[in-house]
Amino acid sequence: MKRVGHLWDKLISNENLSLALCEVNRTHRWHKGHRPNTCTAWVEETFDERVQELRKILEAGFKQAVPRVSKRFDASAGKWREINEPKQWPDQYIHHALIQVLEPVFMRGMDAYCCGSIRGRGAYYGMRAISRWLKRDVKHTKYCLQCDIKHFYQSLKPEVVLDRMRQLIKDRRVLDLIERVISGGILIGVYTSQWFANTTLQPLDNMIREHEAAAYYLRYMDNITIFGSNKRKLRRLREEISKWLNKHDLQLKSDWQIYPADKRKPQALGYRYGRGYVLIRKRSLLRLKRKLKAYNKCKSKRLAAGLLSRIGQLKHCKNFNIYKRLFHGERVQRGLKQVIKSITKGELFLIWSMYLEQRERGKCLKQRAAATAI
Repeated sequence: MKRVGHLWDKLISNENLSLALCEVNRTHRWHKGHRPNTCTAWVEETFDERVQELRKILEAGFKQAVPRVSKRFDASAGKWREINEPKQWPDQYIHHALIQVLEPVFMRGMDAYCCGSIRGRGAYYGMRAISRWLKRDVKHTKYCLQCDIKHFYQSLKPEVVLDRMRQLIKDRRVLDLIERVISGGILIGVYTSQWFANTTLQPLDNMIREHEAAAYYLRYMDNITIFGSNKRKLRRLREEISKWLNKHDLQLKSDWQIYPADKRKPQALGYRYGRGYVLIRKRSLLRLKRKLKAYNKCKSKRLAAGLLSRIGQLKHCKNFNIYKRLFHGERVQRGLKQVIKSITKGELFLIWSMYLEQRERGKCLKQRAAATAI
């Protein structure tokens, strides 16, 4: 694969920087508790000046601030995670501007079934692929190999990522910016981390795809699912995966499994897969029951929105008996949406009045500063 150059001019162009500002502002208009985001309002009011300032920061040599770290419980994995939140200005804007330029380079060699943190390739994209393989090809989906990379983000070293970036990019200024961005490690919560992690594992994807044991292959971030017709060949493939990871200072988890797909349903992406049908995982069903019980006690907007999200999982699997047993044939979704709508009406009025009040306050401060300068 040829390396790509002349990316710096695209990175600091007005179009790329303006798009980065709009993308970050689109999802950062409000803080928790419906408080207006003053940084977003400031950027929007002085949009052209911020574009020029962002270019000057990049040309002078961007220095990333230490992100704010918070611990959050991941219910799907059942463990606590450290989430890193970078400063909005200028860190998050520069991260988006960088990835907008690098995304075509990364996608050029991306595996077709590399899912997770890629637009259009979420959990349901992978779920449909697995159910299709099991239904149409019984012979080559006889056995399933499932494995996981141990502490993937924490173990992925910046040197390994930079070696991979040098194989794809030859623009020295862009490589220098990448080195500055990942100097603190590949952190969970930083927008660039998911792209660098997926791109670093591209050679592993190609190695597995070309191996004779792998008839079908899917990777969701660091979770690997492989189908094949020969158990011994899958064991050899597992050993080669482990060797490749060890060369790059990564390690395969010890709970890897190879099993017949007919005797035990493969589990991935929150579902269990049979020949021609899909079932929800027991863990997900248990969370749905708990959320329904909590909602029946207290009909709040937060619980209603969470229950709607859980019910949305049932659309993609066999759900008739679950609906009948849990909801007794009632149209629950309509009631949940009405609860959210009634509560949101009052909140929208409060949000809009707070936003107008914030703008008026900003105008008064500007007028005072102008009068003082005179």
